[in-house]
Amino acid sequence: MADSNFDSIAASFEALKANFLPNMAQGVNKTIQLDFTGREEGTWNMSVENGAFSYGQEPASSPSATVKVDSDNWLSILSGAMDPVSAFMGGKIQIAGDMGVMMQFQNWFKRQ
Repeated sequence: MADSNFDSIAASFEALKANFLPNMAQGVNKTIQLDFTGREEGTWNMSVENGAFSYGQEPASSPSATVKVDSDNWLSILSGAMDPVSAFMGGKIQIAGDMGVMMQFQNWFKRQ
């Protein structure tokens, strides 16, 4: 999503929705909770259920994985300005729960 233009967490979820590839998520039933710190502190969630993508600004009831990340770092990762693996290894993104779901995450969306 390197060419996506967004400057807020809400816009990032709209971009994810617009770039979602339902055929790549058939049979997937995962929920990710995102705990944002920094400029746009708050908790959001996104779910992929059998090829459908949804999100909301609230905690997930039973997340497959929970991600803690600074909101500006999240936007940088999605825009391609920050490498997600380097961010994880450098402690800029923390993941609890099913690490595999985060490894699959990038396959569910178009890359531009």
